[in-house]
Amino acid sequence: MKNCLILIKDADEKIMIPGDQVRFCSVTGDTAVVISFSGDDNGIGSATITCDAGKGDEVLKELGRMLTTTTGVIIVGDDINNVFMPNVTAVSAVAISA
Repeated sequence: MKNCLILIKDADEKIMIPGDQVRFCSVTGDTAVVISFSGDDNGIGSATITCDAGKGDEVLKELGRMLTTTTGVIIVGDDINNVFMPNVTAVSAVAISA
């Protein structure tokens, strides 16, 4: 595993996504980015992050850059400890389906 994304919504919803399992990312409106990823047993999951107004495209580009050029742990958002990558304000959803 080259890198991984960490998203923490609350004590019960948190996930580490291996970078090579990210299927695609998309911008919803201009204030949310959805990260779709492969799970075990052909499952699929998604995580949605909230962005500053008008910054969805910038967050999408930065996620792409980090996934393709960096190694290690990337904290996208941690609502418990209030730690976020630039222009990210919250982790709004984490969902995994088998």
